[in-house]
Amino acid sequence: MRDSSTEERLGPSQQPVRLFDLLRAIAYLALGGWMIYTANRPMAAGALLPLSHQARLILGSLLLLYGLVRLVRALPFKFRNSRPNDFR
Repeated sequence: MRDSSTEERLGPSQQPVRLFDLLRAIAYLALGGWMIYTANRPMAAGALLPLSHQARLILGSLLLLYGLVRLVRALPFKFRNSRPNDFR
């Protein structure tokens, strides 16, 4: 079995995957920010997701936190030293 990292084996085909990961992280951040921003506004009569003020704040905070985690994991860190046993 050859010692090569996943990026070396997959080659340049990883670029669309990284872009999709970044877009997904931005979408989570935007949705979480929107939930927090609209937490104080009254709900429409036929709201798709009728949540209380506190539930909107909690859900928005969780989405923001998850978006940050996804963003940190998706960003390519060029300054990392790649090791042969690094499977990220």
